[in-house]
Amino acid sequence: MWRLRQFKRRLKNLFRWLPVIWKDEQWDHYYIYEVLKHKLIIMSTTIRKHGNHTTAEYDADRMMLAVRLIKKIQNEDYLMEFINNDNLTREKTIAGERKHNKAKHILFKLLENYIERWWD
Repeated sequence: MWRLRQFKRRLKNLFRWLPVIWKDEQWDHYYIYEVLKHKLIIMSTTIRKHGNHTTAEYDADRMMLAVRLIKKIQNEDYLMEFINNDNLTREKTIAGERKHNKAKHILFKLLENYIERWWD
């Protein structure tokens, strides 16, 4: 009986990942972030719904913070906010790069500090 449940769970998981795998490419960091983002969304949803530990809600929130940072990094939000400005200067470009790099730093610091605690 448990094998049937396991098979169903794995089949569901396969279909859940299929769109991400289908769009995956081997040449850009964007797709690494895409895989990580997808995994964090799934884990956050599961832990928020079924989490048995006392910090489940907090852990799910940290995962979604990581997802928001990944989206900003993927879309280059901090770089684009200055590029879309009519009076682009070198200082604004540098400021955008700094904010972009800070978002990456925070993301990886968050992963470093919490990823091994994110289990249920």
